[in-house]
Amino acid sequence: MTAPPRTLAGRYRLVQRLGAGGMGVVWRARDDLLGRDVAVKELLLPGHLSAEQRDQAAQRALREARAAALLQHTSIVTVHDVVVDEGRPCIVMDLLPGRSLDAVLDDDGPLPPDRVARIGLEILDALRAAHAHGILHRDVKPANIFLREDGRAVLTDFGIAALDGEATLTREGSLIGSPAYMAPERVRHDHSGPASDLWSLGATLYALTESRPPFARGTVMGTLGAVLADEPDPPRAAGPLGPLLARLLVKDPAARLSTEAAEAYLRALVTGERTVPALEALPPSPHPAHAGPPTAPARPPRSGAAWIVAALAVVVATVVVIVTVVVIALRDPGDTADPAPPPQASRSAPPSSGAPEPARFAAAPSPCGLISAEQAGRLVRTFHNHGDETPDSATGQPSKYCVWQTSATADGDERLRLTLRTTAGTAAARRLLAEERAGATERVTPLPDLGEAAFTTPGPDGDSVIHFRVGNLVAEIRYRTGRDRRDELARQAARWARSSLERS
Repeated sequence: MTAPPRTLAGRYRLVQRLGAGGMGVVWRARDDLLGRDVAVKELLLPGHLSAEQRDQAAQRALREARAAALLQHTSIVTVHDVVVDEGRPCIVMDLLPGRSLDAVLDDDGPLPPDRVARIGLEILDALRAAHAHGILHRDVKPANIFLREDGRAVLTDFGIAALDGEATLTREGSLIGSPAYMAPERVRHDHSGPASDLWSLGATLYALTESRPPFARGTVMGTLGAVLADEPDPPRAAGPLGPLLARLLVKDPAARLSTEAAEAYLRALVTGERTVPALEALPPSPHPAHAGPPTAPARPPRSGAAWIVAALAVVVATVVVIVTVVVIALRDPGDTADPAPPPQASRSAPPSSGAPEPARFAAAPSPCGLISAEQAGRLVRTFHNHGDETPDSATGQPSKYCVWQTSATADGDERLRLTLRTTAGTAAARRLLAEERAGATERVTPLPDLGEAAFTTPGPDGDSVIHFRVGNLVAEIRYRTGRDRRDELARQAARWARSSLERS
């Protein structure tokens, strides 16, 4: 017999689960008192949390509601109520028709510059309204921007917002947010202000045009190091947005573009003015853009040593935070468990005629870092994950894998497994992929969008199985679910993993 739908606070009847991540579930609900549909964000608290940590998480939910309730703006989600159900805080808000921008990127790819400019102008106006009320969002990123069906962008998730006049809920020395979109001053625990949200907006607009964040690396530590020390690669598809992105991603917040200048520039692009306001020249960067292996000076200046010490301190603090602090979808599962992948072989020149192609990967990166928590949550609702490596007699190198599986306390039985096998070179990877195809016992379907010789086949247990190659790595996706779109979702997981490998 089907269990009756849950009702919160005697009025909010949970109708349909819309999505889930590492720390919560979003529901479509019916407000029986007012007769309207709403969205309910239910915070799921792991059982191992202490009473203090549970109380802190509840306070954070209340803070999100309080911050959003202060703001009445067409590009900020409206919060109606906060209730607590069996100790779990639940935020009741507008039910928005549409998709989050990270889902848009995953489904449709990068957006054209004119559309990104319009989104940027609307979110900038929302941030201006928040800053005018003394509220810093602190987690601007594609996952927290909703694109309505009518095209309007809406800023959501004020869960880690900072309000003037209230004590912080973050422990001293902890780091909360999304590393790929976090401003350098926040990483360093320096004073942050509206300029920090502008940095995150710049990183978001960059991701919308380039389909990747400007500083994303294979691990959380690598990403934080890039935020502190690297310059972003020049955007290739941003068009007239390029100068704006460069000025928003200046590492010194005092030299970063102001809200007024950014708004004038975006408005000129959106309204189609023939000329856009000139932007000041970029200040000289103390950290040159990465262009190959760095060469260390014979005598590093004292400031360089201080920078390294600061970066190491941040890394240590980040590891502590990931282990001990409740975070809001800030990390890719497994990122902290594996070191950054070793430097790749140079791809600046093709191999000489007749010579074997060099191995692109000396060792496989951590599979758990190739699919983010937000992405995995779309395939395995309310999951836990783990990674490991096993001997691979066929290649002579360890085979690494990561598994995302439905939590024991959750309904359903969904499982995603990503396996990476390292070979001696590209030719060996091609042979291994051909052997996998020849050994398939069920029908084989080519998947040309995933690269040369990629294919899918049904697994013996009803799983959807996909094999593809990136350089000298052979990857396998295995996905099990009761959903009708199993094969389509498995291909989406393979695209996410392939995209991350190509950026590694």
